[in-house]
Amino acid sequence: MPAGAAGLLGLAAKTCGHEVLIAHPDATRGAIRLISLEGDYQPLVRDGAQAWDTGGIFDINIRALEDLDALHAAFSRAGFASPAPVTDWDFGALAVREVVERDADGLCIAAMQRVHPPLTGYEDMSGATSWVFNSTQIVADFDAARALFVEGLGWQAVQETDGFAATGDGANCMGFPPRIALEVPMRIGIYHPAGRMEGSVEIIAFGCGGRDFSASRPPARGWAALRFVVRDLDGFAKRLAGAGCALGEEVRFDWAPHGQVRGISAVTPWGARFEALQRVEA
Repeated sequence: MPAGAAGLLGLAAKTCGHEVLIAHPDATRGAIRLISLEGDYQPLVRDGAQAWDTGGIFDINIRALEDLDALHAAFSRAGFASPAPVTDWDFGALAVREVVERDADGLCIAAMQRVHPPLTGYEDMSGATSWVFNSTQIVADFDAARALFVEGLGWQAVQETDGFAATGDGANCMGFPPRIALEVPMRIGIYHPAGRMEGSVEIIAFGCGGRDFSASRPPARGWAALRFVVRDLDGFAKRLAGAGCALGEEVRFDWAPHGQVRGISAVTPWGARFEALQRVEA
């Protein structure tokens, strides 16, 4: 792992580790970079957290392009566990199925399958799942988090809802007891620079309280950061700082397979880390 990449995580430059980039073969976005660090075994970023506990990055989202039940079984065989069975959501004009999976390293993945209307834009994509199209963060102050994306970064709202953690019979994918889920207020907002659910960030605020993991940092295990390519690193950093994020020192390193980059990291008030990288022209 390059020293600059370690610096983005707030780790010492001498930190040793191994990284592997995995991506959908039919996509040029939505990849996952897995990092294993040498040294003492570390606790989880969200150690012992329930889905409604705030702080850090909760999950990444993928689309199930084939049978969600078969995908859920494959996750189970790989050692993942779910807080709830596959959940059917029917919102009238939109119906989806969803399951949340989590492994022993705290990597939480939500898989979603469209029921109706038919999913479009993935016709040429092979395999059982899509690339990573969204990532979720659980926040205590929804309005403040929304302001960071909309006012601070100038992103557009893809979707905003205000309701409860479940409807109907109380079924939900987060692990709430069904009766209680019907009474838990839930606000959801999804944001993206161009208003698309293609690399978007989702925030959820549950009105039930919970533990706060916003102070947890690497090398604790789990989703460490969301990484963005930007054209104006200095401007992006200024906007993040103005929105209340804590900035790290600028770094330069060889970002395989993309080449030399400048980069900064920013940690939001709720403990989610964003890494912004700009390619250095030769």
